[in-house]
Amino acid sequence: MSSSEEGQEPSEPPGYPEQWEADVVLRDGSTCHVRPIRPSDADALRRFHSHLSPETIYTRFFSPYPDLSDKDVVRLTCVDYDARMALVATVGGEIVGVGRYDQVGEVDAEVAFTVRDDYQGHGLGSVLLEHLAATARERGLRRFVADVLPQNRRMVGTFSRAGYRVAQELEDGVVKLAFDIEPTQELRSVMQAREHRAESRSVERLLSPTSIAVVGASGRAESLGGVMLRNLIAAGFEGPLYPIHPSAKEVAGLRAYPSVLKTPGRIDLAIVVVPEDRVSDVVDECAQAEVHALVIVSAGFSDAGPAGAEKERELSSRVREHGLRMVGPNSLGLINTDPRVKLRAALVHMAPPRGRVALACQSAALAVAALDRMALRRLGLSSFVSVGNRGDVSGDELLHFWMSDGVSSVVLMYVESMSSPAKFIRVVRNVSRQKPVVIVRAGRTSQAFPLGARPRRTELPAKAVDQLLADAGVVEASSLGQMIDIGGILACQPLAPGRRVAVVGDTHSLVLLAADTCVTVGLSVVAQTVLRGEDVAGLMADELRELVKGESTDAVLVVHVPPVFSPESGVRDALVEASNASAVPVLAVLHAEEGTNALLVAPGPDGSAGHGSVPCFGTVEEAVQALSLVVGYSEWRRRPRGEVPEHSDIDTERARELLEGILTGGIHSSDTVRVSDSQMRHLLACYGIGIWPWRPIGDEDSAVAEADELGWPALLKTTDPRFARSGDNRGVRTSLENERALRAAYLSLSASLDHTAMSQLVVQRMAPPGFHCAIRTQEDPLFGPTVSFGFGGALADLLADRGHVVPPITDADAARLVRQPAAASLLFGRGGTSAVDVPGLEDLVVRVGRMADELPQLAQLDLDPIIVSPGGPVVAGAVAWLRVPEPRSDGETRRLSDV
Repeated sequence: MSSSEEGQEPSEPPGYPEQWEADVVLRDGSTCHVRPIRPSDADALRRFHSHLSPETIYTRFFSPYPDLSDKDVVRLTCVDYDARMALVATVGGEIVGVGRYDQVGEVDAEVAFTVRDDYQGHGLGSVLLEHLAATARERGLRRFVADVLPQNRRMVGTFSRAGYRVAQELEDGVVKLAFDIEPTQELRSVMQAREHRAESRSVERLLSPTSIAVVGASGRAESLGGVMLRNLIAAGFEGPLYPIHPSAKEVAGLRAYPSVLKTPGRIDLAIVVVPEDRVSDVVDECAQAEVHALVIVSAGFSDAGPAGAEKERELSSRVREHGLRMVGPNSLGLINTDPRVKLRAALVHMAPPRGRVALACQSAALAVAALDRMALRRLGLSSFVSVGNRGDVSGDELLHFWMSDGVSSVVLMYVESMSSPAKFIRVVRNVSRQKPVVIVRAGRTSQAFPLGARPRRTELPAKAVDQLLADAGVVEASSLGQMIDIGGILACQPLAPGRRVAVVGDTHSLVLLAADTCVTVGLSVVAQTVLRGEDVAGLMADELRELVKGESTDAVLVVHVPPVFSPESGVRDALVEASNASAVPVLAVLHAEEGTNALLVAPGPDGSAGHGSVPCFGTVEEAVQALSLVVGYSEWRRRPRGEVPEHSDIDTERARELLEGILTGGIHSSDTVRVSDSQMRHLLACYGIGIWPWRPIGDEDSAVAEADELGWPALLKTTDPRFARSGDNRGVRTSLENERALRAAYLSLSASLDHTAMSQLVVQRMAPPGFHCAIRTQEDPLFGPTVSFGFGGALADLLADRGHVVPPITDADAARLVRQPAAASLLFGRGGTSAVDVPGLEDLVVRVGRMADELPQLAQLDLDPIIVSPGGPVVAGAVAWLRVPEPRSDGETRRLSDV
């Protein structure tokens, strides 16, 4: 690996599967790089073997094996990336783990892996196993076998703890293991639990350092390095602080050092405030000094254009290869208000008090604005991370930490880019079940995810992305101010148990306006009370005392304008008193001299706005909009998650074999292949989905003959994909009662269609009367597999009246999906019509969801039309397109986002 040490990437051998390279977080929060082995790894493999203990070597090779021969090295480093595969895990360019499999049967492979002794116990074995299993499945293997010495309990435990059901047999003093490697829900759960622990631990070490170095510290108070160091000192950080300056002996009263390599103690966190051209050298020094994490304040990377974006990719790769974590570049810094940490490593002049609101921002300018607003309102902060250009640490990793940090009760995020939207949705769904996540998302109209160094665009419409985020429990705010408003409600008030709102005020016009606004956003106004009299505060206190019990209302909205000559009417005190005893949220619209939106503070132990503080707004519209979003989140949190139904008639393996057969034969990775009609029938049958019978025809006579056999009335149509979503009748003729009508329809189509369309004519018996619906799947480059449902036809497409969901689809997901379109009420009987077979339709949605989830080759599937009637759904048309799959950003292996 000498070429790598000289800064040159080794050349890749033919067939090298670059797509299986990945950066992974280990159990202790550090990172490693996993990739297929190369012949050029010969020297590195020898060094790796030389660092193994005799015990590790014996358990791997069943005998003493102090040295690798040249023949061994060639055999171990030269694989075909098919029947023989090997992955290496590297840190700092050195191999710390090796996993491999060798095919020993049609679907079996023998697996083994070795981890360097100083990396054992870091979870590296399970990482290698996950990635080996994924590569093996891609090549058609379905089971791993292994021979293990009885004393090698660590190896046996790795397989079992990974979620595999391992069969064991002792034979000739060797334990023979065998287990299927097909992905199951149990495997996913284990993998995601490990991911959560590792990424949470990684962020915890970032936000709770015991020692800090400021690289680029300066004695000039106005410099970035000077502000950063003085903020750390002012916050009272009690661990060692090391100013790093090339020549100064002292900075801000602290002894300075010329390099992180010269400090007397180990450094947890290095804050880098140096010119862009020096950052890479500082990273190398930090790696040599065994620093855990970096905050790169320096700008000039992807924020500076394409050339800077390439520098950022190189920087991120360098950081991860060293096993480090990085916030930034172009970061404003970190804050942790925990009194045991007292970390204020951020370029801010004002910071909120300690509290329970977590905040993440990409934009430094908006981060300053958000922190200032929180500070002015005394809305307490638990921790803050400015991810900057998001070169490494991203939002989903922060969510993993905040989900279980024991301090944060609300998460606020300003999001310009998502490292992996599919993973973000999965993680935020889990977090939102425990605590609310409020985001402001840039790029809602352009749908550019991510906007960072490598812009990519989702193929989903903007409405679909909004639905997917809402379905994951995200509270999506329209502005930074609204995000802070909602955060104040969620941090200080209980969740609303329903949509019943009581409006109380001392001005009839404001009470009426508030009630009308509530109804407009879907809230139910159950009381409108106008208080009249001189003692408004006393009347208000009496009225609120009953309302806040929550017996007849789910939220209380107070609208009040203080008298011009007596602004202090006592209403504020009445509000805070009532809120402290309230079982439902209390909001107020007040004329506030100090600003439009604020908090009537019920001080917590640390002086911040605690539970019972009343969120106040300058306008009725702002208050009602914020309340409506909070109520929506409360409803989402109460709704059942459901379960993914088991279907004994689904044959996933046969479906995969069918698709693999279609895609063989030199299909280019960018090519899209249409599934033939006969293949479509077989594919749907693998998932227990039947298609309404049809027959291809070549002329009028064959059309009549086939219609006689299928039954009348008949339908004549072309399956030409150009007409798949046309929404007009150019390619179809329906309700053909007899031979005469069918012949006339054939002549009509031949007069309007070209030869290609006419060559794809089919005849069907008309399905029973019902509603025309459509289910579609799409393998999106950012969100992965998605499923949509709506009514068919051009009008539904034009209005985008469709629901969207991300698999796996539970029974509860399916029930919600078929009810999402605005026209869904038609399915349940309306105007004297009978309700359709909704359970049958939901079952069809679940089956299609499994197809989309289990078959990444399925670029797109359209079941259209689906005729839904009381007798059940009938799939009358189906078309699909396949593509050579790329590894999903949130697939069956743990991996950090690409940089």
